[in-house]
Amino acid sequence: MAYELEELAKQEFMNIVNTYMLPLFDARGSIKLKEDASNNSELVSYFEDEKGQRFYRFYPCICDKMTQSPFYCEVGTYSSTAIKKRLSAILREILKVSEYNCFNNAIRKQRNYGTKSCRHDSYKQRTFQLAFEIGMCTWLTSDYKKATVLHSILCRMQEWAGRTYEGKTVPFGLVVDFSVDASSESVSYLHFLENDSSAVFTDGIFSGILLDKSGKLLSFLSRSTPAPENVKNQDMFVPFQFVDIAQHCNKSAIGIIVLTNGEIMLIKNRAVCFAKRGSKWVSFDWERVYVNLRPYFLLGMDKDEESIRNKMKDIYCTLLDVSFSHTGGCLAIVIPDIGTDEISKIIKDRFDLSITGNLPEGVSDESKEKIEVLKYLLVNHNTIRSFFDIEKPLRKEILSLDGATVVSLDGSFYCAGSIVAVPGGSSSGGRAAAAKRLAQMGVGIKVSEDGYIEAFGLPIESKEDNKVKVIPLFKIK
Repeated sequence: MAYELEELAKQEFMNIVNTYMLPLFDARGSIKLKEDASNNSELVSYFEDEKGQRFYRFYPCICDKMTQSPFYCEVGTYSSTAIKKRLSAILREILKVSEYNCFNNAIRKQRNYGTKSCRHDSYKQRTFQLAFEIGMCTWLTSDYKKATVLHSILCRMQEWAGRTYEGKTVPFGLVVDFSVDASSESVSYLHFLENDSSAVFTDGIFSGILLDKSGKLLSFLSRSTPAPENVKNQDMFVPFQFVDIAQHCNKSAIGIIVLTNGEIMLIKNRAVCFAKRGSKWVSFDWERVYVNLRPYFLLGMDKDEESIRNKMKDIYCTLLDVSFSHTGGCLAIVIPDIGTDEISKIIKDRFDLSITGNLPEGVSDESKEKIEVLKYLLVNHNTIRSFFDIEKPLRKEILSLDGATVVSLDGSFYCAGSIVAVPGGSSSGGRAAAAKRLAQMGVGIKVSEDGYIEAFGLPIESKEDNKVKVIPLFKIK
């Protein structure tokens, strides 16, 4: 009986890590269950081995001087340690409602989700999803009481995401400042959200509502509302149309934006951290994008760290713009030593935006018009502007063109809206196959129409080997 209980506990923990932890970061290889006892002091640990490979370990309990974890899960990762606190907060809440308790060297069943397997699985998964949201809110607020308030507001927003008002879907923009206490005369906006009239007070783009730490009304936010002084120069990682609301999301203030398509964004420190798409919460993290793209930019002529970081910020923000506009897009970044011949093998009917004068033969009338329009939009003083110098909305529109946008490390355009020559028999979707093919030039990134982002790269240490297999860099889905 004890052996059977232990095996069920291991299976449950593996499922928890696989279902709720792995989508939050970039895993390398498959998850492995290690049956070694551990004196771990935290639920999630991060380490690098002697070869520089990174790993995450997940434990079913935190130990003290008298106890050990009976097993743990280990998986390789391409991510940095920046995501660790997020993982720990969510895992802690899920373990509170797990069926098996592995603490104190004695595995036992701590709750029963039902005797019939159908009810057992559905009830259990709904409970885990609720615990995931509580953990997510706990990480965002760093306080369980505040997390309860945030989750209550979030539940109201999720209800509105599936409703209509006078036949139309309703957008919302709320900012909850947990450092502020409203006056006793203030009304509860949390309660007001049950009223249909709450649908008309904010649109999440040009207007929003500021709430205090208990969900009481503080003020109306608009484009003219000044941002807090302590965040004016802080980086902003949100789709550009939501900057008016996001600028008020400082360290103590959490933003919740409900889009007309039912998606929900959670914003902290002026950066989108989570987005709910359908029934799934997707984790966004600028640092893992930075960590994985930085080695490629170090190959360029520009070695200035601030300049490199700014370029990658532009790329990440553009990916967010395309992701939340749901147009889809494909971006390639060409590293040095990749010749024109190699680029021409990958890009079909390539037109070089830097070429002036006569267009190459064989270009269709439709492509000719596109080339002329792009050149007109991109030219400044008879020079094609860099990808990093053009306006954010224009970057998004160019990346949303049907086909691939290809740029160098300094942002010089090779082409935009060009067709990628994908090998026959590809097992992945069209954009994913194109991104992997583009990665043969350095980095290939695809944004699907459902908003998910995947990036692949040519291994830097093997970049001269044309037969080397590209590797995944990061995945936001």
